[in-house]
Amino acid sequence: MSDRGRFGHKVSTYERPNLPFQCGRSGMWKKSCWQGPAPGGGCGGQTECTPARLGDRWECRRPKRAGGTCAEGPRPDGSCANCHAPCAPQRNIRTLRAHISIMAALALFVLLIVGIDPRAGSVVGSAAIDAGNLTSVHAGFTRDQGCTACHASHAKEAGGWLLAAFQPNDPSPGCTSCHDFAGAVMKAHNRDDPKQAGPSTVSCASCHAEHKGATAKIAQVPDFACANCHKKSFDNFVSGHPTFPAGYPYTRPGTIYFDHTKHIKDYFTDPKRTKGADRDAKFAAIAKSKCTACHTVEGATREVKPKTYAQICAGCHDAQIAKRELVLLEPEKVTAAASILLNMEKDGDADAAKQRLSRLWNAMARSGTEAIAELAPADATKKIPADALYAGLGGQLAREAGAAWSAGRPVASTGAKPDAPGWATGENADGNASLFYRPSGHGDPVLKAWIETLRTALQAKDGNKRALAKEAMNDFLDSQSGPGACGKCHSAALRSITPGAAGASWGYAGPDTRPLTRYTHTKHLGLVDPDAGCMTCHELNAGAKYAKYFTAKASANPVYESNFSGIRKESCVECHREGQVNSACQDCHAYHLPHRFNLGFRQKGGGSK
Repeated sequence: MSDRGRFGHKVSTYERPNLPFQCGRSGMWKKSCWQGPAPGGGCGGQTECTPARLGDRWECRRPKRAGGTCAEGPRPDGSCANCHAPCAPQRNIRTLRAHISIMAALALFVLLIVGIDPRAGSVVGSAAIDAGNLTSVHAGFTRDQGCTACHASHAKEAGGWLLAAFQPNDPSPGCTSCHDFAGAVMKAHNRDDPKQAGPSTVSCASCHAEHKGATAKIAQVPDFACANCHKKSFDNFVSGHPTFPAGYPYTRPGTIYFDHTKHIKDYFTDPKRTKGADRDAKFAAIAKSKCTACHTVEGATREVKPKTYAQICAGCHDAQIAKRELVLLEPEKVTAAASILLNMEKDGDADAAKQRLSRLWNAMARSGTEAIAELAPADATKKIPADALYAGLGGQLAREAGAAWSAGRPVASTGAKPDAPGWATGENADGNASLFYRPSGHGDPVLKAWIETLRTALQAKDGNKRALAKEAMNDFLDSQSGPGACGKCHSAALRSITPGAAGASWGYAGPDTRPLTRYTHTKHLGLVDPDAGCMTCHELNAGAKYAKYFTAKASANPVYESNFSGIRKESCVECHREGQVNSACQDCHAYHLPHRFNLGFRQKGGGSK
């Protein structure tokens, strides 16, 4: 609509009631302008004319959209005769009603949650204080501190509770004050790996929800929590879970060489192998068809570990160990052991070797084992006793050997009884005159001391010492002639594991390479086919080049092929499907690396001090 102004010209007065703002211009112009306010509430119209001078006169140039030129025209000084009052936009009634409704709802919410509780001694309502009961394992530890044990930003006053809603309130610091994990505590899966899925840091509360009651299982995590980070998400194991990797879980070897294919197909089956004087034919007859002859199933978890050496290996291998002597010294030859004592190559300068050996024989003739002790290398790890390399070698035996060789005559056969363990002189198993040691059995301490000494020398700064140690190690771990036949089973582990980690290399350790994947045999052993037994899941891979990894002399071959074909997903799907056996993520996968409690966590309440 339109209206006439003070000087008779028309002025548009359109209103826009549906917009957030409306024109509220007042003064001599009672009506709003036709343009209305701008979206942000500013004036959207032109409030004055824009006169233009033509010679000695002024002319009105107001645009047609604003009403066109006025009849009065500009004043003599060029100013507009129809000055509009400034706009004063104001919110329309609909917008005001909406804002009032929102504020009223917020006020009601605050009153309900943080209202005065007449039954409590605090100004904060009980609904705000009590978010629900804690699990029983946490309730005792937080009793004294209350909510602040986990929620540091919560104070007892109402203002503190309101302020906490606008501040970071991650309870993870409270969790990690008691709980600790191998690896980075707050990193996803405790691993600082940029290639892994999801965020680099994860709050404990993103997976573990508290205040669900005393009997709640806070450690149980729903599958959708895993899908929050992992791009490959699925709703069921049968159709969604990826196929298992090729060769899983046999992608890396254990510490001990044991060829299942050769033992089952040959050593336990061929009469030429089983009927020897040093073979246990009765055990072989059982072991060729029953895995439990070698593996103990009682208490089996992820692995069904093998029984001890004495239970499953000694019947065939004890005789082999006793026949493999350690030749310490020969009168005219630098042995592998002598190369370490004399710090010289086995096949080096012959004249230099003869002179060094001659000096050693003279020293032994005078002082016996003291001459050897002066040459024995010191153990950098300080874990091997100084006399471990010649433990049990009597001074008289050493003097007799030194005296005979310095005089150029053969040494008499002395020492222990024939074929008995210990030190002796005379002809060794190869028919050479020598001072040698016959192992006492599996895990012989003298042989272990020599091999550990060589492993330490492989890390020496002196390049010449490293080269000598490498050559001697190859002789000691030779599967056909090495002393004690140690290298026959332990070669790969002894070469690859760092010096000083003797327990990890000598003892059994399975190829547990996926710490976040878990499996227990205990629940499955009663479900397998009785006739097939372990072969229900574990199938021999007869074509695998298993032995290749363990026979390399200089270093372990990086290419490893297991005796067994990989476990297939289809084997698991036979039972783990909807309507049969549960297939939640946590059934097979753990989130954290191994867990441990921080020292002093019991002092946080409820526990003994």
